[in-house]
Amino acid sequence: MTDTQMLTLAVAVIVPLSLLLYSNSRITDAKETLRSEMRTLGEQLNARMQRMEDKLDAHFEHMEMRLKLHELEHHGKKPE
Repeated sequence: MTDTQMLTLAVAVIVPLSLLLYSNSRITDAKETLRSEMRTLGEQLNARMQRMEDKLDAHFEHMEMRLKLHELEHHGKKPE
């Protein structure tokens, strides 16, 4: 085997392997970025759900107060 043939064979083996390693590192970077974005979106979603829950709790408290006032005004019952 001549030097040119050995060099060609070495390049034919080394280049694809190095590209595979580079591609693998890029995939790892993409996975880490995706995980980070998913974590951020999850935190944002949890915060929005908590705000909605707080609003619903306040709304229900208000409605309970109005119901007690209605009972007091129209049915002569004492609020609890």
